[in-house]
Amino acid sequence: MNNWTGPKYLVAEGDTYTKYPEDEIYGETSVNYVKLDRLPSFDEGWATVTQALRAGKFFVTTGEVLLHDVSVERSESEGVVVADVEWTFPLEFAEVVWGDGQRTYRQASSATDQPPFGRQEFRIPFDQSHAKWVRFAVWDSAGNGAFSQPVHLVVDK
Repeated sequence: MNNWTGPKYLVAEGDTYTKYPEDEIYGETSVNYVKLDRLPSFDEGWATVTQALRAGKFFVTTGEVLLHDVSVERSESEGVVVADVEWTFPLEFAEVVWGDGQRTYRQASSATDQPPFGRQEFRIPFDQSHAKWVRFAVWDSAGNGAFSQPVHLVVDK
């Protein structure tokens, strides 16, 4: 969708229309971690939270994988996604996904050498020559994951 036009962000949500006593929602519900300078007090309202969501300043996770920070470094020759990741279960892979407005590309890096209960900075290069947006994701051996919202890049003409 980010190839179509303008920023598109994916908000985690859980539809729980009918629940029974034996139903478990924790393992099936993703959450949004919103990046704020500080936690607003109740009387300040929701404005800072909704502004951060509209700006894509959040990531989605199942909870077992956290993204402390994700940024994009660019030079004339390449782009690099830098992600500070913390996890519980052994990791499977980290990936960078980007698009040029027409096609979507993916660069995955194995992370099976990472032990459980770890934290590491990942640096994954991508072909930024025509990239209009880029995002990061990481997944563990139990199928849990986290992904950033797309960062929209200014493309030099």
